[in-house]
Amino acid sequence: MTHPPLLPTNSTDERRIGTRFQLEAQITATSQENFYCGFTEDLSEGGVFVMMRPPPPVGEMVHLSVRVGAEPAVSAIGAVRWHRFDQDGIACGCGVQFLMLEPRAADVFQGMLSRSAQVPLLVE
Repeated sequence: MTHPPLLPTNSTDERRIGTRFQLEAQITATSQENFYCGFTEDLSEGGVFVMMRPPPPVGEMVHLSVRVGAEPAVSAIGAVRWHRFDQDGIACGCGVQFLMLEPRAADVFQGMLSRSAQVPLLVE
């Protein structure tokens, strides 16, 4: 596994290291104590948002398996950086920063993103 390349951010307020793209993918996450299953709304070279209930705790290290359609799954190790909450205040997803990716991950992600024909998500 390798570290993802560092990319310039789009804004001084934006902390992401890559452009986010809308992309639906199945995600499984495992930690030392739990197994989680969910899906993503968006992905970048630096991380992914995963919709799952309940999400792993902020700060937890997780092993991710990301699969889009018939593509082979991509493995990554990441850290949960934040939670998203629903209107009732219940955590319904989390942002995971990639810390290590398998060597082919960048190529696979770029292929997934280019075939998705989606425009980047804009962050204000």
